[in-house]
Amino acid sequence: MDLQGGFYVIKILHYIISATFLIIAVILISRSITGIVKKLKYSFFDRFLSLIFIINLYLQLIFGLILFSNLGSSLGYDYVSADGTVKMVSKRFWPIEHIALMIFALLIANLGFIFSNKSQESKSKYRNVLVYYCLAIVIIAYSLSSIYLF
Repeated sequence: MDLQGGFYVIKILHYIISATFLIIAVILISRSITGIVKKLKYSFFDRFLSLIFIINLYLQLIFGLILFSNLGSSLGYDYVSADGTVKMVSKRFWPIEHIALMIFALLIANLGFIFSNKSQESKSKYRNVLVYYCLAIVIIAYSLSSIYLF
């Protein structure tokens, strides 16, 4: 497999992991809200989902750093028009901003995981998961939207 093919395989893996992350995040948030409202016991499955959430973030970081490396540098860019050049230059710092925000989101999610594991009561565990993971998701959403909105 050539370098260009490897780049696309890693990019597809990154997308698949991101989609999985979104599904897990929705399930985790809905279970946390339900757990708080209905005063459910924090179960092994809830802890398992939290762990999968964190592992997924780490996998995204690893594949994202691989994509950020020089793996895709041989692809080149076609600057057909001045408009294309301006668009590319205006987004040149997005990968660095994206990685910095993703690392920050990963740290916040890790704090939520640690605090939820150290909490004694179920409501506190659900609340920590909900607050910290939602904050991490908001940072991730902002990081992803910044390439399209700004």
